[in-house]
Amino acid sequence: MIGRNEAAEIWNRLQELETPVLSVYADIDPSNPDNRGGAWRVRVKNALKDIPEIHERTEHRPSLYDEVVALIDEERPEAKTMALFARQNHLGKTFLERIDLKVAVPVVDLVGGRVDARWGEPWIAPLLYALDEYQRAAALHIHGTEWHLYEFFLGEFEEIDGVFAEVDEQDWKELREAADFIRSGRLRAEVTPDLSGSTKDRWAAKSRHWRRKLYQRLVRLVEKALEARGIERLVILGDHAEAAMVASLFTGRYHDMIAAILPNPSDGNDIDPRKLHDLVLPALEAAERREEMRLLDRIREEPGPMGLEAVIDAIQFGRVDVVAVPFRTEAKIWHCPDSGLYGGTRAAAERYCAEPVEVPLADHIFRLAENFGTRVEFVDGEAADRLREEFGGIAAHRRW
Repeated sequence: MIGRNEAAEIWNRLQELETPVLSVYADIDPSNPDNRGGAWRVRVKNALKDIPEIHERTEHRPSLYDEVVALIDEERPEAKTMALFARQNHLGKTFLERIDLKVAVPVVDLVGGRVDARWGEPWIAPLLYALDEYQRAAALHIHGTEWHLYEFFLGEFEEIDGVFAEVDEQDWKELREAADFIRSGRLRAEVTPDLSGSTKDRWAAKSRHWRRKLYQRLVRLVEKALEARGIERLVILGDHAEAAMVASLFTGRYHDMIAAILPNPSDGNDIDPRKLHDLVLPALEAAERREEMRLLDRIREEPGPMGLEAVIDAIQFGRVDVVAVPFRTEAKIWHCPDSGLYGGTRAAAERYCAEPVEVPLADHIFRLAENFGTRVEFVDGEAADRLREEFGGIAAHRRW
């Protein structure tokens, strides 16, 4: 799994690279029929043949092409996208970084073969997209006295160890009794108070105290783990009544993180990883789509700037905190290399320089946004369709 620290380290290494750098993104999804038999490797090698700078070799060192091909030919666990970065300096020292992602990125879903290879500045925008789209999330699985917290990142997941280490055996015994009570169906009857003063169900009153005390303690431990790892979304899995009660005990922003409450993926303590993965990821993607639609609603209500010219100008005047861009876009903008400024049209860019250069929006949006403290939000599905139809293909939320 690519964890938080690994992602930060990769990012730092790419930022420090001197140019020129080879950047490659490829669709390697084994479920894609076009990738059967390693056909994606052939497509990548064909794309690399068109970059003459990486084929130079001497009697003392292989070419950068040879080293990259060796890395491509390595067998790796199944993934959907390969990102690869390579550079060879004048002393023959080679930098190679292959990142296999279990998620798709927009750049490789192209008519031209689902491979994009470039020589020059490190092309990190698709990798930044993946970090933006697949936010750090967690899944809490509840089954009686078995509570497990899993971290999801870039389509992968792993259990977070030690979250409940301080809970002792007696606490778990009481928790099991409370969980059995909830699953028995008596919880619903207990919601209506007995006004007769009868104490015939004393255990129910005791259980109410146990539930609140124990469940709140466990939830606080979960919140602590979410905070420590920078988790932004949470999915809870378990018996509905029990999971709903646990969800109600999360406080403030942690409660707002809850994206879904899902059925128990297992009748016992052993969880099928594939089943957990297949349940949680669609729920997280659905939450992302809902958040994208809410962003567009806020932009519409303001209203915020819409269309390339208005949005690019607003970003460069520091007026934008979030810009919404389609998951896949072929839009072009105009760049003034000397000043670093942009225009949504050639005429707009000519305010800053005499000879602006037309460039792909997807290649430059992160640099433009970073320069002016703006966050990029890629949107997909219905939100992407709405962005094109209602907002001219790009829109932004005003900072002020």
